[in-house]
Amino acid sequence: MQRQGYDVNNDRSTNTNCSIGKGIVVFTGCSHAGVVNVSKYAKELGGGVPLFAVVGGFHLVGGEDVPLTQTVEDLIKLDPQLLLPGHCTGWRAKFEIAKRVPERLAPSTVGTTFTF
Repeated sequence: MQRQGYDVNNDRSTNTNCSIGKGIVVFTGCSHAGVVNVSKYAKELGGGVPLFAVVGGFHLVGGEDVPLTQTVEDLIKLDPQLLLPGHCTGWRAKFEIAKRVPERLAPSTVGTTFTF
């Protein structure tokens, strides 16, 4: 994966196509390659299967306001039905998601169980 013109080799994510027919669920680590890049790649691998949820770290904590809002906007354009930001997302990004698509934001903390 690439971000800002350089390779990011230490990024990890898992993409799952839910067997219940809802679409792709992306589980990120810390999204060092960018949560939008990771999600776009998952959609590309999915071959037309919709993006259902993005779960995990979005790596936006401490981010600059402009890249943060642009990242949230670009993520929303991918049309996931659920956004479950985790540990390194930061409260500013969570607040931005809540402002724009509150119906798609779900809490994601250690020990949370998800049923899709």
